[in-house]
Amino acid sequence: MYPLSEVDARVHRVWGALALGGACVLAAVALVAFSLARWITRPLRTLEAATAQLADGHLADPPDAATGPPELRRLAASFTHTAARLQHLLRAQQAFASEASHQLKTPLTSLRLRLENFEPLLDPRAHPSLDEAVGEVERLGRMVQGLLALARLENTATTPEPVDLDTVLTDRVAMWEPLAAEQYVTLDVTGPPVGGVWAIPGALEQIIDNLVANALRVSPAGSTLTLHRSPGTELHVVDQGPGMNDADRARAFDRFWRASDTHHDGTGLGLPIVRHLVDASGGTITLHPAPGTGLLARIRLRPAPPGPAGTHPASGVPGRAGVGSW
Repeated sequence: MYPLSEVDARVHRVWGALALGGACVLAAVALVAFSLARWITRPLRTLEAATAQLADGHLADPPDAATGPPELRRLAASFTHTAARLQHLLRAQQAFASEASHQLKTPLTSLRLRLENFEPLLDPRAHPSLDEAVGEVERLGRMVQGLLALARLENTATTPEPVDLDTVLTDRVAMWEPLAAEQYVTLDVTGPPVGGVWAIPGALEQIIDNLVANALRVSPAGSTLTLHRSPGTELHVVDQGPGMNDADRARAFDRFWRASDTHHDGTGLGLPIVRHLVDASGGTITLHPAPGTGLLARIRLRPAPPGPAGTHPASGVPGRAGVGSW
């Protein structure tokens, strides 16, 4: 009789061999599957990285169009072509904005000077009409500058950086106080220090300048223009002017929009520029009725982590800061 122990041993050896063979087969299949997955997903990874670069404004490393399945290679090639075309169009638009700034500025300045030279030759009764014409030419110049500023902002992808709101606010108020004093308007900064906020370089200066410039245009003599810092990295710009109704506040951020009862020489581009800067910084801006009378512009920005916040150069003298108005 054949010993059962030997049969059991042989069965165990067979099962061991089968298990070892199965494990080897599974390892080989896993290795092949891993290699195949990397071969398929590598173009997707490069496409993802290229998409992130394009979102930041510059495609330095195009996606790999030489490896992977044919469908992914065609997708990568199409993406590269589209990105190159888009970058070309953006560069062309930026070049147009830069060139138009110089080409339009000179004839407008020349036209204003020619109109002013007519003053001694005109009948005194025509001087008011001449002044209106000069004012319209100056407003057209500011409108051109505002459009070019918007074009530059929209064509520039900038990453927000930590900025000390209190430092910028103190600097801008100091710059605006002499002009406000000439109009018998008091600038008042209230609220506790806010600290660092996230903003694209130079945006916070332009936001404050445009809002203050617009508020001064509608502030009556003897009134107070308040810049209030509120908890939650908020800045409120509150004037005591005529204010806006609900319909006007809903349209205030539209380009070129001006209230029907406005009497100032604004271009209707100041608030659109402010909103673009706030949005690009990751914040929000809303308009509300001010207590009593006037308008309250509420800007909410993201708080930056504690630490030294970078500051950026001031946007210029007050007379040149506000390129538009509501």
